[in-house]
Amino acid sequence: MTVEEAFEKKISDVPLTIEGKATEILEDDTDLTPHQRFIVQIPSGHTVLVSHNLERAYRVPVKVGDEVEVHGTYKWNELGGIIHKTHHDDRGEHEDGWLNYAGKRHQ
Repeated sequence: MTVEEAFEKKISDVPLTIEGKATEILEDDTDLTPHQRFIVQIPSGHTVLVSHNLERAYRVPVKVGDEVEVHGTYKWNELGGIIHKTHHDDRGEHEDGWLNYAGKRHQ
């Protein structure tokens, strides 16, 4: 399944991989668990928010314009969706996620 299909069908909680450019770096979400957040635009033009858990993985030094590949769990929203759980899961609750950035895999 592609992110466009998941968005069109309003599907959540599916593992997905996207590749694209970081178009915006947002402030960290610090509500419950700190998350690094940035927007990725894939070649079709669709944009997705990436929410990377900073208690389970290291910060990735992504900058606007950087190419990134992201694998995690997709959650639908009207703005394009969110990919979270982009880290190794030692608890066995979800499929391992990751970020490929500058030739290095971050989990």
